[in-house]
Amino acid sequence: MNVLLINPWIYDFAAFDLWAKPLGLLYIADALRKAGCKVSLIDCLDRKHPGLDFRKDEDFGCGQYYREEIEKPLALRHIPRKYKRYGIPVRLFENELEGKDPDIVLVSSGMTYWYPGAFKAIEVLKRKFRGVPVLLGGVYATICEEHARKYSGAEVFPGGDIFKIAEKVFKLAGKDFNLSPKGSLRDNLSAPVSAGARPRPDGYRGGQSLTPAYDLYPEPEYAAIRTSWGCPFRCTYCAAGLLAKNFSQREPLSVANEIEFFFKKGIKDFAFYDDALLFNAGNHIAVILKELLKRKINCGLHTPNGLHARYVSEGIAELMRRADFIQPRLSLETSSEKRQKETGAKVTNKEFEKAVKDLYGAGYKQGETGAYVMMGMPGQDLDEVRDSIIFASDLGVKVFLSEYSPIPGTRDWQDNKFEFNDPLLHNNSIFPLYGVKDWGKLQQLKDLARDLNKK
Repeated sequence: MNVLLINPWIYDFAAFDLWAKPLGLLYIADALRKAGCKVSLIDCLDRKHPGLDFRKDEDFGCGQYYREEIEKPLALRHIPRKYKRYGIPVRLFENELEGKDPDIVLVSSGMTYWYPGAFKAIEVLKRKFRGVPVLLGGVYATICEEHARKYSGAEVFPGGDIFKIAEKVFKLAGKDFNLSPKGSLRDNLSAPVSAGARPRPDGYRGGQSLTPAYDLYPEPEYAAIRTSWGCPFRCTYCAAGLLAKNFSQREPLSVANEIEFFFKKGIKDFAFYDDALLFNAGNHIAVILKELLKRKINCGLHTPNGLHARYVSEGIAELMRRADFIQPRLSLETSSEKRQKETGAKVTNKEFEKAVKDLYGAGYKQGETGAYVMMGMPGQDLDEVRDSIIFASDLGVKVFLSEYSPIPGTRDWQDNKFEFNDPLLHNNSIFPLYGVKDWGKLQQLKDLARDLNKK
């Protein structure tokens, strides 16, 4: 059975490749191959696509996407910014489809307000492969399921259960879902273990574990890695609890094996996609890092999702430094103690200060660590954001402003009784404007963070 996987474009006012790979789709690819399927991938966000002349690379495999300005949707016409399609030109996508003969097509989705990219891909696919089932999954399809079912034109499959997705693929294609050459697909899935569970010395978990199918890229520059699913916290603004109801962690040695496997394939940078990488650190990330050091795996480790400052200790900071965590990013969000408590109590200012101190003690210098600061949270005034920027900067930490996006199903969404019929209005580039209504004042905060970072 031939399965075609599609990672669609981003439609937005801004986008940047910060170690962005469709990790869930790559796990699904491996699961389907283990079940005997022939799998191919078209990643519309592949900056290294051979048909592109555009190259704007930065450090560690990150960089700017090729983009084209497009007409703004009606819901965004009032926003005084240019709207763009990020990724390969549509003609290259259509060229990639030539010669393909899929039995089924799977389309992923990212941010809820990026759905126009998925819709465009579905439109082209259904025109090209008439009668072939097209299945839409991913974050948007899970959080905005009703909207996706009503408007996408595809069959929607919410949730991230890889086994169920694979089973659905076989059912849609009219194939029997029984055994793969190496046993049942269920046996081949690497089910996560509970936090705190004692790993076996050899990392064995029963069956053959899944490995993201990075070989579908000709020359991958970096790999995204997950060592856990879900988050033990329930912050009021976060969708982690909607996408994975329970928190669980992989066997540490299986993670080390995965990193070593890709390292030997030539990949030198790895980005952790975990929502709580340092939780249960002594039994988890510490084991992983010690194993990488023992195996002399000299790679760059990155934390685009942010780290819980509470779980940074002298020992963990030292391991992070020795294993080459590059500019570790801590999740501060706000220095307002009142808002910290109201939004989930995952960090205090004292915990943040101690984490920074421990990182300095491990050898990091000023400017070699980062902090996420949220801007535009409901009821948040600009003084609070400014105070948070200055608080982090005074500690010698670079500030990364993270603009707030309302997410259906979160406590913030329910408490504030948000009513956005179109997910386009969840866009973090525009939502803060609803509270401030002054683009210039928001830009002043961005300028402040940039100027302090330069120092």
